[in-house]
Amino acid sequence: MQRLIHNVRIFTNTEAGVLEKHAVLIDGPRIAAVATEQELRVRYPQAQPLDGGGRLLLPGLVNVHMHFYSTFARGLALPKSPKNFAEILQILWWKLDASLDLEAVYYSALLPAIAAVKLGVTAFIDHHASANAVDGSLDRIEDALAQVGLRGVLCYETSDRHGKENARAGLRENERYIRKCRQVKAENPDHPFSGMVGLHASFTLDDDTLEQAAALSRTLERGCHIHVLEDPVDDRETRDKYGAGVVDRLQRFGILQEASIAAHCIHLSEAEKDLLAQTGVMVAHNPQSNMNNAVGRTDIFGLLQRGLLLGLGTDGMSPGMAGDVRTALWLHKHDLRDPNAGWNEVQAMLLQNNPEIYLRASGQKVGHVAPGYLADLILVDCFPPTPMTTDNFWGHYLFGIADSVVDTTIINGRIVMRDKVIEGIDEAEIAAKAKEVAKRVWERFYG
Repeated sequence: MQRLIHNVRIFTNTEAGVLEKHAVLIDGPRIAAVATEQELRVRYPQAQPLDGGGRLLLPGLVNVHMHFYSTFARGLALPKSPKNFAEILQILWWKLDASLDLEAVYYSALLPAIAAVKLGVTAFIDHHASANAVDGSLDRIEDALAQVGLRGVLCYETSDRHGKENARAGLRENERYIRKCRQVKAENPDHPFSGMVGLHASFTLDDDTLEQAAALSRTLERGCHIHVLEDPVDDRETRDKYGAGVVDRLQRFGILQEASIAAHCIHLSEAEKDLLAQTGVMVAHNPQSNMNNAVGRTDIFGLLQRGLLLGLGTDGMSPGMAGDVRTALWLHKHDLRDPNAGWNEVQAMLLQNNPEIYLRASGQKVGHVAPGYLADLILVDCFPPTPMTTDNFWGHYLFGIADSVVDTTIINGRIVMRDKVIEGIDEAEIAAKAKEVAKRVWERFYG
């Protein structure tokens, strides 16, 4: 079906920038044309019109590092206050993921998926863990995202912290899911899901597990998704256990490559930054989470100057991107005491690098309003009180658009939300069911 979106101001996220009196023609899952409304009405008289009401039309946003499984941590009272990042993992996250069953995995993804549609995020790269519900866990996340129409790249967080059999189960789940997605995509190239080889962090992965993960990555031609030097504990325990630095070790095993994502990358030496650049690995910066965990600040400038593809994720703090976009900018300004720090860099990370990371991870073109790109679009209640141009769009985003309400979300050419309503979703009923599931998860957590 063809659909003509008109009566909009368009931010294309291309060299064309901001367009007035233009419209967008969607044909099936893709954008077919961007031109003046008059021209498109003549060329496509049968297209179904969608009146944007003068709103701002822009590409859906991409979140390149998410943990959907963290949802049931909301309101959870910890038995004691963690004193450092290692204790945060042990007291909270590793206990929580071990408390999830498959139903909890589903609802922990469904709730933020609903929120994402409302916040204008249309694509996710997720990193999942559920130590006692490994088999089929990625299918349950896919089920949740598919229910609201999101697209995603999923992986299971393989780790030796729960023993060898659990690590093997994690690798099997990654392999099974990657092969499943590949088979579906052979028949439908626009299938919105892909897989990666998920790994926790160097300090919880033995040599044999890294060897198996690297072999799986090579065989399936899929990158790895791993946490790298989020905290000094990663370096310290890796050196104590395995006699090597984190980046050197991961590079030696073949984990770091152009198709892989290294999340955080905070505690890097200059030599490690150089080595990361040599591997061509993608990096996900998660500033809100880093501040929340008090683990430090990623040297985004040093990584970008070395040519690394650096994007923004939320690390489970939120399905939306506005908070981390702003935090990325304010954190680096504040820490460096430079009011100009990060303006162009953070803009590039969100608008250019995140879509490029998603393309590398999935093979799918998103993030731009241009012919040939997948029709992942949002209509925002943004009626700017000052002139909006290509040159000043970023200022409008930070101080206006980021706070604006999303009216309509379109993913893969399908209207997922219209007039702020997600069709077929009863949010109150879902929340009530999730609360029942959460009680069960919390009983296991405290037990």
